[in-house]
Amino acid sequence: MVAAALEQIRLLESLDFDLIKISLKAFDVPTTIDAYRAIADKIPYPLHVGITEAGTPRTGIIRSAVGIGTLLWQGIGDTIRVSLTAPPLEEVAAAYEILKSLDLRQRGPVLVSCPTCGRTETDTVKLAEAVEKRLLKITKPIRVAVMGCVVNGPGEAKDADVGIACGKGRGVIFKKGKKVAVVEEKDFLEALMREVEGF
Repeated sequence: MVAAALEQIRLLESLDFDLIKISLKAFDVPTTIDAYRAIADKIPYPLHVGITEAGTPRTGIIRSAVGIGTLLWQGIGDTIRVSLTAPPLEEVAAAYEILKSLDLRQRGPVLVSCPTCGRTETDTVKLAEAVEKRLLKITKPIRVAVMGCVVNGPGEAKDADVGIACGKGRGVIFKKGKKVAVVEEKDFLEALMREVEGF
């Protein structure tokens, strides 16, 4: 792949054409990473990175995040494409999440949520999914936490701008790690979103 790309680059340069961007995308993540690493220091042109034909969102996002994320973390890549068997907006959303996870670009909220454990006394999964859906309409960069217990929740999500730590029947709303309100379970979603929208 690298040899073929270098041959094409030489051909374009021989024709006095130097507005070139290089893409060495493959389906196989290790092959893609190896190819970009091998060519990165050999050319002065921007690299367009991605994992091609990555699949449906469930597997394709993971494959893309591993491949694209590894390259970007190593400083390789100028533009990206997440290739999914899905509507194009899902590709864009996944790309932004990859960039946000590496602190390369801030656009929209980041949701922090716990995996739940034996201390969870409310449906944290349902709440986190509802919050995630509501966050899609927000463009400002804000870190929002949905935590399943009041024991570890505020501490584990202390870097969040706004969050909720859920307990049995009640939860604690916090901002920047400081408790600002106690709310009833029926009000978890709306109380948290009010704080998010007012932040």
